[in-house]
Amino acid sequence: MWTEVIAVQFLSVVFTNLSLILEPWRPTMLYRFRAFCVTALVTMPVLFTGISCGKGDYPAISRVTGTVTYKGKAVPNMMVNFMPTEGRPSWGRTDAAGKFEMVYDSDYKGVKMGHHKVYITPPASTIDGGTSKASKHALAEAANLTPEEMLDIRSKYGAEEVTKYEVDVKTDPEVVNITLE
Repeated sequence: MWTEVIAVQFLSVVFTNLSLILEPWRPTMLYRFRAFCVTALVTMPVLFTGISCGKGDYPAISRVTGTVTYKGKAVPNMMVNFMPTEGRPSWGRTDAAGKFEMVYDSDYKGVKMGHHKVYITPPASTIDGGTSKASKHALAEAANLTPEEMLDIRSKYGAEEVTKYEVDVKTDPEVVNITLE
């Protein structure tokens, strides 16, 4: 990074001095302002190219896709959450076929490489938090499940504290098919 800053400063000095050498008869304020603008236009792309490269402080991230099934059938409209041992979690949402792609943040798709607890939740909650019979039925219907099946999934896999489903993400990309029983 420091080499890029030095290179930009060097180019700035060279272009400024070169323009003054080529036209020494016009050292007016307008000319110097124009020379500064040209120097800035030439050196700024170099500076921004050097700064924007790389992932910065991001950990090793693997693109993770997969399918969620429950007793052999695809589970649509559910949130898949990967909670690493340390660091930020990732999430994904299953489509109509139960397929998902994990998202690390707004810039990167995937999950942090390493060990994760995986838990599954409905994508939205209801006004009563899913406690009424009608809201339990609506959440289950959105996931193509019966209310009893939804309750079974939530009791076994519905939170980081209760889930026993764990995966180790070691390669990039990785396919993790989640089979719930």
